[in-house]
Amino acid sequence: MKKAQISLLTVLVLMLLAACGDGKGDLVGKWTGTESVGGGGTVTFNDNDTVLIEMGMFNNSFEWTIEDKVLNLYTTKDGEQKLSYQYEIEQESKDNVTLYELDEEEKRIEGATIKLSR
Repeated sequence: MKKAQISLLTVLVLMLLAACGDGKGDLVGKWTGTESVGGGGTVTFNDNDTVLIEMGMFNNSFEWTIEDKVLNLYTTKDGEQKLSYQYEIEQESKDNVTLYELDEEEKRIEGATIKLSR
């Protein structure tokens, strides 16, 4: 009986650890994006930590990370971070995500959102 309880506890701990992942796997793939100002295009998150954003005249690639439901997009030059953006991630479903742009104080910028769907 005690062995079964230890096995069950081990499985529960492993499930909790898996649930605490960085969430990157949820974003990997090609998304259709719509900006709050009406523009649209595609956003492709790659599993090699790069993302290609093609929205209107904006066509750029970034490196990306996720920490505490915040998406960090940035470029580097000579090992130094240059251009960067932060977005709070609100995942409505597996195929629908809203990104809220954050300012330097990590507060949402009014009206600066991107809706992603697969």
